[in-house]
Amino acid sequence: MSAYHVAFMPLPEFGHVSPTLPIVEELVRRGHRVTFATTRRFEEKVTAAGARALCYESWLTSRKLPDTMDAEYMVHEPVRSIDEGIATVPVLEEGFGDDIPDVLLYDVSTFAAGRVLARKWKRPAIEMFGTLASNETYSLTQQIGSLFADEIDPHHPALIDFFVKQGQLLKDHGLAHVTLEEFNAPADESNLVFLPRSFQPAQETFDDRFAFVGPAVGGRDDEPDWDEPEPGRPVALVSRGSMQIDGQAAILRTYIEAFAGTDWHVVVAAADHVDRDELGPVPDNVRLMSWVPQLSVLRRADVFVSHGGTNSVMEAMYLGTPVVAVPYTPEQHFIAERLAELGLGAHLPQDDVTPERLRTEVERLVADESVLAGVRALQREMHAVDGPAEAADRVEAAARG
Repeated sequence: MSAYHVAFMPLPEFGHVSPTLPIVEELVRRGHRVTFATTRRFEEKVTAAGARALCYESWLTSRKLPDTMDAEYMVHEPVRSIDEGIATVPVLEEGFGDDIPDVLLYDVSTFAAGRVLARKWKRPAIEMFGTLASNETYSLTQQIGSLFADEIDPHHPALIDFFVKQGQLLKDHGLAHVTLEEFNAPADESNLVFLPRSFQPAQETFDDRFAFVGPAVGGRDDEPDWDEPEPGRPVALVSRGSMQIDGQAAILRTYIEAFAGTDWHVVVAAADHVDRDELGPVPDNVRLMSWVPQLSVLRRADVFVSHGGTNSVMEAMYLGTPVVAVPYTPEQHFIAERLAELGLGAHLPQDDVTPERLRTEVERLVADESVLAGVRALQREMHAVDGPAEAADRVEAAARG
């Protein structure tokens, strides 16, 4: 078997990087060479997986987000993404130099840079979907757009700017012959989806271009220990993800109040950017951690109160834990909707959260045998797939082709 040079370039956020690392390990085990474009934040994790880290600065993932993503904020998000691509392409070109990879893997958030480099280098590419996948029938982008359809003018200057900048990006890299329709295709010729097929809306419309490999949960030896309670005591994991968001302390305070005075042992992910003074007094049954060993806690947890990030939800399903999703982004809104639709958890809009409402949802979920049965069924489906091996097979096939 030939050894290939494989390039990974997911968005440098935990929910995008974590599902790829077991695949990197599998490719390295098979004798392939991997270069992983990311930020310094993930350099150690990437090198531990056996890849060479090609580090760059990402404004998109280092920014602080507003407490609410309204229509005006969202209409500018595509421009922010294309600006990141414009800045990233020359940096990655310089970083790879003459050592051009045999195949590139990019995700839905880095598609501009991934598709430009694949076409410029004339190399096959694989799109990675760390969230609900899109094809010619189902489009997550269009679903998100529908949330703001009555609030965003289709001729908004930001939307025009997005397409103008795309055209200039293609022209600047000798790809003026590539149409914007082709460049914005909903998927590539080969795609990895970090979900089980049954979780995907319109699943019957996704053909063999899409490999549903699940979350590719791997070991995380660098995670801290946690204070596990005595057997039989209920455990709740609470997390708002790793993003820096205004108002985090206020929503976490509500979550903490929901469990105060109960028998629950509660582990709360309160990152360093969360002001602990704003959280107020912390009950004895609540443990605050700057960084939570999520997989370890989920193995023991009875419920996960989550922001509804796709990777976090999939890890919970993989480990058999129902989820109360309180989404922040529009994408998380649709993950939360899907959870509720499939009977795997609850969707609680952020504006509706009170301590009483959250506690009611938690108690309802953990007492509902049909929810637990549904989670276990999805868990079995996920465990039946060797995600990293199937993904590595797909990478080798693309490289050979």
